[in-house]
Amino acid sequence: MKREHLDRFTVCLEKGLLPRLDEISAERGYPSRSQAMADFIRRALVRKEWKKGSVCAATISVVYDASDPRPGRGVEKLLRAGAASVLSSHNHQLKGGRVLCTVTAAGNPDALQRLADALRALKGVTHGSFSIVAPL
Repeated sequence: MKREHLDRFTVCLEKGLLPRLDEISAERGYPSRSQAMADFIRRALVRKEWKKGSVCAATISVVYDASDPRPGRGVEKLLRAGAASVLSSHNHQLKGGRVLCTVTAAGNPDALQRLADALRALKGVTHGSFSIVAPL
């Protein structure tokens, strides 16, 4: 990014926080403290927009056993019911006969949360995650 597109500021942290910031930055692969801080701030802004109810983009992922037909049918039914919010869905075959279903969605955060909760609550779903990615 060009220097003229950056705002500069100084941050003072209590003793002991800087090494922890560096540790987190390294673990997550940030090339610099600045990149880490910018990402942390963006995440906080997304949470703020989410709480305000602003339209957001999100991802929902669930894992289930492909040999059990119930979760696959349940996922299809919920995605049809939430079609106004669902942008796309992809199924990926995993080892051990499991399926990873990833849904990309956009809409009101409460509606997206309800969809995610319903997908994760399906009988046969073994894992699930929900992430608001960005305000729109």
